[in-house]
Amino acid sequence: MKFYTFKRDALAHKAVWQNLRFLAGKGYYLVGNRPKPTTMYDSIDVKQIPANAQAVAGYVGGFWPTYKTLALEFPSAKLLSIAVNARQDAECLDVEQGDARPDQAAAWVKRQKGLGVKTPVVYCSVSQAGLLLRTLAKAGISRADVRLWTAHYTFKPHLCSSSCGFGDIKADATQWTDRALGRNLDQSLCSPGFFA
Repeated sequence: MKFYTFKRDALAHKAVWQNLRFLAGKGYYLVGNRPKPTTMYDSIDVKQIPANAQAVAGYVGGFWPTYKTLALEFPSAKLLSIAVNARQDAECLDVEQGDARPDQAAAWVKRQKGLGVKTPVVYCSVSQAGLLLRTLAKAGISRADVRLWTAHYTFKPHLCSSSCGFGDIKADATQWTDRALGRNLDQSLCSPGFFA
């Protein structure tokens, strides 16, 4: 444990998840557990999702509306609702071929914010993330106004960043496999603040 003589020095090193404490004769110190990433599963076949899932995502409409079933079958899990088109209301918009288009995302994000979704999620392939974020920025929606969930099937858990080779992006969650646990199951790694 590191002690600081001055409060200002301790505060200069404080992370969001830490609390400042003082011990007489020693000084100021920081405590707290670093938040851990969350594993999230999604599938069009709800039976593929493990019973102990930390988090689950499901569609509110389209061909496979799974969200209501997930809410009933996984009451302890963190839930993420997904809209497959810009007419639907949810926490996340699926922006990919056959679903919503990048040019529809800005109006959708603004509508969801108006409905009380603090930080809507936009989902897209990592190769399309730069385009999507630029499209949102042109409409006055900053990166901080959305959570970015990328799809990048490396079959290794990761959060997409510039090291993935698709520009200067930083994903809040990454769907890294569509064969989790040897099943027809998508698995994503979500940053510690994704569900905050």
